[in-house]
Amino acid sequence: MAHPLVFLSTAFLALATAYAHAQPVTEPEARKFFSCRTIVTWTAPQGTQVSYLGAGGKAYLWAPGNDTVLAGNWRIDPSATSPRSPLTYVAVCVQYEAQNGGRWDCRPSEMVERVTIDQADGDVLALEGRSAAPFRLTRDRANIAMLQQRIQAPGAAQPARPAAKCE
Repeated sequence: MAHPLVFLSTAFLALATAYAHAQPVTEPEARKFFSCRTIVTWTAPQGTQVSYLGAGGKAYLWAPGNDTVLAGNWRIDPSATSPRSPLTYVAVCVQYEAQNGGRWDCRPSEMVERVTIDQADGDVLALEGRSAAPFRLTRDRANIAMLQQRIQAPGAAQPARPAAKCE
């Protein structure tokens, strides 16, 4: 099994230059963009990654080359800082037990928004409650419709149970 990397980790490296020119995101904007949504990101180093950032701070990650969906936690940090700058920014943070020793990985929300290639309200790929990935995700660009079509194909793994609904 390939070592999973959190989608947020590569966003920082891929967009460090772009960050200087990004529009600041407010905490309410970040919550609206990420909360209870399926997010598909793509970066050249990491490829396509799918996250569901659900109710109650629960997070689910489906990464290229992995046979499992990682479960963890997520939160918005409205006053994150970096060792490189004393300026604060709004960050989206995730924590997966199988990665980084369970440490929080926080990235500027506007950077994550820039690498987001598709998104939808709710857990449209039924990641919540799964331990097995629906299929082995490749690094190729994919959107939600493409992934849904492949999940519904004969022989694809079915969700373990319906996803919880966000309020």
